[in-house]
Amino acid sequence: MKKSDIAAVWAVACMVLYSAAGYSAEEESDDTIGTFAGSAKLASDYMFRSISNSNNRPQVNVDFNWSHDSGVYLGVWSTNTDFGGTGNSMELDPYIGVAGDIGDSGFSYDLGYWAYFYPGSPSDLDYGEVYITPSYSAGNITISPSFWYSDNYFGDDFLNGVESLAYEVTVSADFQRDISISARVGEQTFQSEFDALNYTYWDIGISQTWNHFTFDLRWHDTNGVDPFLANPKLGNGEMVFSITRSF
Repeated sequence: MKKSDIAAVWAVACMVLYSAAGYSAEEESDDTIGTFAGSAKLASDYMFRSISNSNNRPQVNVDFNWSHDSGVYLGVWSTNTDFGGTGNSMELDPYIGVAGDIGDSGFSYDLGYWAYFYPGSPSDLDYGEVYITPSYSAGNITISPSFWYSDNYFGDDFLNGVESLAYEVTVSADFQRDISISARVGEQTFQSEFDALNYTYWDIGISQTWNHFTFDLRWHDTNGVDPFLANPKLGNGEMVFSITRSF
């Protein structure tokens, strides 16, 4: 991991510690050690910003995380992948952040750092992104813009120090029977001399939660994927079905 990535992790960690320290001694004495949770997901494809990272083949991923009443959370997410260089078949992503509601205003926030590691790759393709996701909910509608910044997209052996910013907005609506519909549109951008690699992405789908399972059917598509960034066929329109079991 680069020094800049380590600095980003420390910056988020300091904010996390500052948030936790804001609790009084009385509140701390009543607080718990936090909550451990996780999920396992089976999908017909691994889509990352609407580009298939599993060569249009099925995906299995798992997530284990810990969260605290203060809003602090951390975890690790892992999946199979065809990205990450020759010989690699796994993506391992630790993350850390802080999230919470802003009173009863309907606004909330989520700020953190997400790292991407490819442990089987002989190349240095590991990198990280700082992210922030403010949200606003009114009734059954939620609007969530999101920003993801990296100072070294896909590691030293790909673009080597090139900055990137992905920005997107998701709109979701909840209905009866635990059914929700959501749509997202975004753009992956790069610093000016690499702006030919910019592309747009979007998805729209419907999901239903039943007990601890979530079923999702979603259409993904892109526009303007450069062959240097990824095979354009991996960004062609595709319907993806997934089942997630939370625990």
